[in-house]
Amino acid sequence: MDLVKREITVETITPYFVEYFGHEPTHIAAAPGRVNLIGDHTDYNNGFVMPMALEKHTVVAVAQSPTGKHRFCGSLGDQIYEIPVEEALSVGEPFWSNYVRGVLAHLERRGIHVGPVDMLIDSNVPRGSGLSSSAALEVSVCMALAAYAGVQIAPTEVALIGQSVEHEFVNVPCGIMDQFISANGREGHALKLDCASLSYELIPMDDPSVSVLVFDSAVHHSLADGAYAQRRTQCEESAKIMGVATLREASLDMLENAKAQLGDVRYRRARHVIGENARVEDFAQALRMRDWDKAGAAMRGSHASLRDDYEVSCAEVDTLVSLCDRIPSASSVYGARMTGGGFGGCIVALVKTEDVDKVASELLEAYRQEIGIDTAYLITRPGAGAKVLYQA
Repeated sequence: MDLVKREITVETITPYFVEYFGHEPTHIAAAPGRVNLIGDHTDYNNGFVMPMALEKHTVVAVAQSPTGKHRFCGSLGDQIYEIPVEEALSVGEPFWSNYVRGVLAHLERRGIHVGPVDMLIDSNVPRGSGLSSSAALEVSVCMALAAYAGVQIAPTEVALIGQSVEHEFVNVPCGIMDQFISANGREGHALKLDCASLSYELIPMDDPSVSVLVFDSAVHHSLADGAYAQRRTQCEESAKIMGVATLREASLDMLENAKAQLGDVRYRRARHVIGENARVEDFAQALRMRDWDKAGAAMRGSHASLRDDYEVSCAEVDTLVSLCDRIPSASSVYGARMTGGGFGGCIVALVKTEDVDKVASELLEAYRQEIGIDTAYLITRPGAGAKVLYQA
């Protein structure tokens, strides 16, 4: 089945806000989830990534609270949590409220004082699938509260606030990519981001003959947390051995010259990062030329490297990628790869639009037959970044 088809608009969220709080919202903002097309485990090595915003959003509606306290409702059907204004600037319960608390605290540090607000959050970004529902929440909350406070915050600053919230209030040491694309995405474009300088290029990806298929493996293996930290350390050690600050500055020649010192594991970790940065540029060039076969080849190379050199894939994800070459409609798939941190989650594929429904259906059935899991997918084009939808 397709993931979360329900649309959320000003017209759909306003009646619920009235039902929950007894008055209308004065400001409504939205921010999208994301899928990374290519460039994984390069961000913390100061490398390149190429995400795109999804056509799925988290929407946040706010208005002044008449109670003198914040009233937060995390999703339709959830209870309303009443939190004193001063307590909302520190970590607390429920857990999801820390995304909101963190934004409030960072706005306060910038001299942006947000009085007691009523807030209703609704989302059609799938949770737990590696599509950055948390970044969509942070960015949409920041956009809505900034609009409510009558201030404008640059999109990149919004992204940095979201990243800081993850670090300080949720204890997730994430990179900047997820929040950056959510804040800066543009409809019909992928975004090539330099994680060292935060400079970026929006690259048209508006060919109607090609669609993006995001397919959920429906698994996530628990070894990911320790393995992630281990790989960061291995990359830092590899850079130090080669005499560079980060693997962004390393070349394949440098890698080969240091092969004996690096040892097999660090050599392969560094080879992935160096190669992946090059594949991001190959993919970007393919998009500029609308050369979908070349783009697909870069994706296949990326998956093989993540599987063999970086060792962050898993059997279920590898099966999904393999099935893209084995289903009856395989000729309609330009390329596929795992996306995200690994050890489960989603794959992303470029597919001929005329056959994308058939490809998705065949993948569902083949995955069920081989792995025994019923799962879901999302067909999308590059969506728009965060924006204010309404202000009274």
